[in-house]
Amino acid sequence: MSYRNPKAAPINTGAAVYEGIQKLSGDVVAFANNERDRKAALITEGLAVSQAVDDNVNKMGLNIKEGISNFQTQILEKSKGIKNQISSQFAIMNQTFSSPEDRAKAKAEIARLQKYPEQLVGEMATGKYIVDQLSESMQLKAGTTGSVSFSNDINLIGVGMDLKNGGDNTKIEDVNGGRVLVTTNDKGETFRLNISSITQSLAANPKQSLFKTVQDDTADIDMYSTALGFGKDVTKETLIANKHLIKTGTEMIAGVETATYGVNMAALKNAAKGLSKDLLDNNANYGYASSIWQDRLGNKTTLEEAIKATSREEVLGDIQDHYISEALDKAQLNLGFTLKQAQPKKESKTYFASSNALDQLAKGKTNSGMDQVEFNGMKFSKTGTSKKDFIISKKTVTLGDYITETIDGKKVIKKDKHGVNMRELPSIKNDPNAQIKMYLYNAKTKQYTLNEKAWRALASDSVIRKVPN
Repeated sequence: MSYRNPKAAPINTGAAVYEGIQKLSGDVVAFANNERDRKAALITEGLAVSQAVDDNVNKMGLNIKEGISNFQTQILEKSKGIKNQISSQFAIMNQTFSSPEDRAKAKAEIARLQKYPEQLVGEMATGKYIVDQLSESMQLKAGTTGSVSFSNDINLIGVGMDLKNGGDNTKIEDVNGGRVLVTTNDKGETFRLNISSITQSLAANPKQSLFKTVQDDTADIDMYSTALGFGKDVTKETLIANKHLIKTGTEMIAGVETATYGVNMAALKNAAKGLSKDLLDNNANYGYASSIWQDRLGNKTTLEEAIKATSREEVLGDIQDHYISEALDKAQLNLGFTLKQAQPKKESKTYFASSNALDQLAKGKTNSGMDQVEFNGMKFSKTGTSKKDFIISKKTVTLGDYITETIDGKKVIKKDKHGVNMRELPSIKNDPNAQIKMYLYNAKTKQYTLNEKAWRALASDSVIRKVPN
């Protein structure tokens, strides 16, 4: 065979080649048919998902009856982009040569997005539920049974109040697959409420109450009434016999000299000293005790804050005093005459030259007093946060440290031009060896009194005066 006369190359015209071509053609047709069926199924599924999103958005519209709040507007806006996001995921799945991994990721994202509008419908309903419950409870006078308790979570109250007023200060944040409502009021205070978590909780228990309300404390008043001897059949004579009423004097009534009586508070407090302890000792009663402290007694601090600032004994004493007063009010209806507290006999008070200085420290700077006073050329200051830990300290002059310098590699005390050792400027500090507790606590009466005797010793005061200086 030469270049000019090559032999013809043999051509394979056998059945194998024909069968191969026929099989390849069949595979292509089968792939095309399968791909067509797959895409048709995807289109059908996509339309169904899109319709489900529309249905949920329509449900949101049905929940808005009169006007639309800022909160509801944000919910609807979050729903509008869902269809586009779902469509983009179906587009990935619809690509002819998309990988199985890409399709699986897109399918998982579609499943997540499908739930989103339904979740938003639930959260819109939760927002309305919060407003409805808050509005219903606020129809009652604050502090009365059934009204909103001041012991509620501050975030629930802060966000709820803004939603009630239209939600203009509330924004929705997506956090870990859920939604958090963030409210910032005019004072710059920020409140955060996980509305997705509340919605899930409501799904499990639709009738639950979100807001704690002031509970009926009639049973506590009755308990105190019984312990103090103010039962339904109580008489004036019985109260006198029990020394719960004591003679305070006499007065002329219709020309007849008649004895007058007053309530012996010391005896009542002694009779009530064992009551209400379970409110503070049993953790199961904490919610009820918190409501009593803030709603019934009108305190602005929480129960926990009050105990830390003072003591459990003082907090319990305040609760007992409240219910003694409630029991007295109830007893008056049965007695038919007004129960007035017996005034203690006036005792002549001895005043000292330093009494006014102690009074100023007791008031403190925040109450038109002072946190630092002078007496007999000495200075005194008050430190602490409550009667439980207030300390009065005498100020003392502390010499400054010696001033040093380095000469020939050695550190020496620097001297002035007269050869006297030089010091830093002196400072005035609280003397740790000249301090007293400002108040003494009486466990029996549950009262704090000024530590006057120790104060006079600290101030070196023995000058008695008949009137305040």
